[in-house]
Amino acid sequence: MSTLTRVAGTFVLVFAVTLGLVAVGGAVLDDGTPANADVESDHWELDAVTADAAESDGEITMDSAEPTNTVVLHVGAGAAAGGGGEPLPLPIGEESEPVDASVGTIGGPERDVGPLAATLVANGHDVVFYQDEFADGPLFELLADADAFLTTNPAALGPAEADAVAEFAEADGRTVIAADPGSAGPATELVGSLGGYVSPGYVYDMTDNDANYLSPFVTPAGETPLTDGVDRAVFRGIAPVGVAAGQGEVALETGDDAQLSTTRADDAYAAAVTVGELALVGDSAFLAPENAYRADNDVLIGNVADFLVTGENPDIDPLPPGGQPLPPGGEPLPPGGEPLPPGEEPTPPGEEPAPPEDGDDEGDGDEGDDDEDGDDDGNGDNDGDNTNA
Repeated sequence: MSTLTRVAGTFVLVFAVTLGLVAVGGAVLDDGTPANADVESDHWELDAVTADAAESDGEITMDSAEPTNTVVLHVGAGAAAGGGGEPLPLPIGEESEPVDASVGTIGGPERDVGPLAATLVANGHDVVFYQDEFADGPLFELLADADAFLTTNPAALGPAEADAVAEFAEADGRTVIAADPGSAGPATELVGSLGGYVSPGYVYDMTDNDANYLSPFVTPAGETPLTDGVDRAVFRGIAPVGVAAGQGEVALETGDDAQLSTTRADDAYAAAVTVGELALVGDSAFLAPENAYRADNDVLIGNVADFLVTGENPDIDPLPPGGQPLPPGGEPLPPGGEPLPPGEEPTPPGEEPAPPEDGDDEGDGDEGDDDEDGDDDGNGDNDGDNTNA
C-alpha cells in the first residue's frame, strides 16, 4: 500500500470519528433552546422611583370655643419680596438671585399666613396684620390691646419691636415664633430670656422626606398643645430649635437619620418646642397655602390657632421703648419728663424753647438788672459816691 493511500485512509477515518462525536454530543447535550435570563427592570417603573410624598388634603379646624381674641400677625415688610428680613436661601451660603414676581410676592407677605388668619377669623377672632412701625405704628401699642402674637420673620423686628415682643411674652401673652434657617441670632435674642433658642444651620433628611431632602417629615415628640392629632407634618427647611433643660418640652422632632448642615451629624433634631405661653417653631413655610394641607400640616395649623387664643389675657401697659409709661391721653412726655401745661405744644427737636412772655432773662418780671429806684446798687441814690442829695 502506498504512502498516499495510507494518508488518505487516516484522514477519512479521523473525519468520520469527528462527525460521529459531534452528532452524539449534540444529541446528548441538547435539552431545548435556553431561555434568556431575567433582567431587573424595576428602575424603569415610575412607581418604584417616585419618592415617598405626603398627601395633600384635609381641612383646618379649631377645637376651642374661646370668645373673641385679638391676634397680631407679624410677617415683615420683606417676607415675601426678598426684603432685609428675609431668611437666607437654602442651602445656607448660596447666592440669592433677584426675586421675580410670583404668586407669593403678588399676594403680599400676608399671603404666607393666609390659612391661619382665615381660620382665626372664621372662628370669631380678630386678626391684626403688622409689618413695621412705619406702616402700622408702634408695635407696643398694638400688643397693649392684643391677646396673642405670632411672627414668621423675627429677623425683621427692630430693637424696640423685639423689646415689645419680649415684654409681651414675659407677661404670659401667647406668643408663637416661627424661625427659619438664617434667623438664629435674632430669634434667640428674642426668646432667650424664656429659655428658648435657635441654632445656626439647617436640618435636612435624605431618607424621610416629602420628595425633597430639604422637606423632612417631623413627628410628635410628646403630648403638647401643638401635637394633638398630628401624625406627621412637613417642614420646608428646618431651623434647629431647642429649650433650656427643665424650662419647656420638645413638641416636634425629625427622624433619627436627619442631619445638621453645620456638623453633618445624624440625630433626631427638635423642630418645635413649647415654653409656657411661648411656642418656638423651626419653620414658617408650613403656614403657607401651598404647604398648609400637606400631611397633617392642616391639623398643626389648627393647633397653632388654638394655642394662640387659649391663653390668659396678658396684663400689658402701653409702654414705649424704654419702659416709661405714657401720661393720660397717651402722648409722650417732653424732654425732662414733666407734662406740658394745657394748650402748650412741645418744642420741636433742634429748636430753642421760647422765652417767657415778660421778656426778662430771670423770669421775675423785671425788664433788666436795675432796681425800681433806677440806681445800680439798690440804695436809692443815682450816684453811688454821694451820701445826700
